[in-house]
Amino acid sequence: MIDYMTSKMISIRDDVYKNLKKLKSPNESFSELIERLIANQQKDPLKFFGIAKDLSSELVEEFEKAIIEAKKNDAMKSISKFSELWGE
Repeated sequence: MIDYMTSKMISIRDDVYKNLKKLKSPNESFSELIERLIANQQKDPLKFFGIAKDLSSELVEEFEKAIIEAKKNDAMKSISKFSELWGE
């Protein structure tokens, strides 16, 4: 459920906006994206223990980007296969 009670305007750099836009799903608002990112940050079990504790934040970020890109590619392959099988 979306709560439209109030809104706030924030300023972000253009490069940050572009990065957020890349992470945003097609039907997801920026507020929903930010909520998702915050929730994922709080649930990250590897952040404080295991091998991830010794990795640089840059390397972890690159790894996360690779995972997101792989998921996008899988989604595109699924859409393509669906269209191939059932027509579009």
